Parts: sequence; structure tokens; C-alpha cells
Amino acid sequence: MNDLPWNGHRDGYRSTNLIEEIVVDANFDDARVWVPLADGVELRPMMFDCTNGAWSSLLRIAPGKSLACHYHTQPVHGFTIKGSWRYLEHNWVSNTGTYIFEPPGEMHTLVADPKEGMTTFFVTRGSLIYTDGAGKQIGYEDVFTRLALCRRHFQQAGFEAEVIEGLIR
Repeated sequence: MNDLPWNGHRDGYRSTNLIEEIVVDANFDDARVWVPLADGVELRPMMFDCTNGAWSSLLRIAPGKSLACHYHTQPVHGFTIKGSWRYLEHNWVSNTGTYIFEPPGEMHTLVADPKEGMTTFFVTRGSLIYTDGAGKQIGYEDVFTRLALCRRHFQQAGFEAEVIEGLIR
């Protein structure tokens, strides 16, 4: 039988190993929180898991714009919040309310709906490897490159360092 009080702590003891939760307002309408990645492509960071090499973010792509051809070294989970998008290499469309799972190593080019664009929540682990048309690596991103990009952007946007640092776990 569990003899712990309702909050799960005995005699006021709290473990020092617990990671604090993160609660973030997406602020969809505040242009300052959206970090430009490419023409018409923006990222809203939600969390950086530097220990496990992962990040969670909103990705917003303007109508008809795309994210360059790439693959992931680890699985990716996504949930489309607004609009729709597809991969040029596949025949399915991710509409509002769609969950997607991307296996590692699967190359794809993300294209937003030409009329409404898209906003999708992604949980990404490992690296994102950009490729040319022949599949040759031409760049990469990981939790550390994304964090550095977001730090620069948030500083230029006038945020205190604690805003972005508070998203790191």
C-alpha cells in the first residue's frame, strides 16, 4: 500500500533528480517567437532536450513553401495543428488533426498546402540531414544547432536570455 501523501512526497522530501516541467504558451500571434529557418519556413521552439539530442517545436510554413529535402537519424513524431502538408516523395497528405510518424533514414521534402500553409508540432530526435537531389549530404541540424539559432534570434528579438534558457532540459 502506498503510504505517501497525495503529492507523492514523504516528509517534505523532494528528489533533486527531478526535471522541472516546462509550460509554454505558443504565442502564435507574436512574430518575435518564430525563428526563420528558410524562406517562408519558421520554427517556434518549445523544448530542447540536450541530454537526449531532441527538440520539440512548432513548424510553420507559408502557403506553397517547403522545407528542403532531408532525412532524420532518429524517429520523428508530428501532429498537424493547422492547414495541411505533404512530402513530394509520398502520396498522402497530413491535414489538420493528423498524427504522423517518420522512421529514421526516410528521405523527404516537406511542402505546405499552396492555399493555407501549415503549422505542425514536431518532436525530433537525433539529427536532420539535408541532401541534394542525388541524396548527398549538404548540411545538418541537431538540438545544438537549433538551440544556437534560437538563442541568436531570441536575443535579437529583445528577449531576456532566461526565455530561451528556460526551454532547455
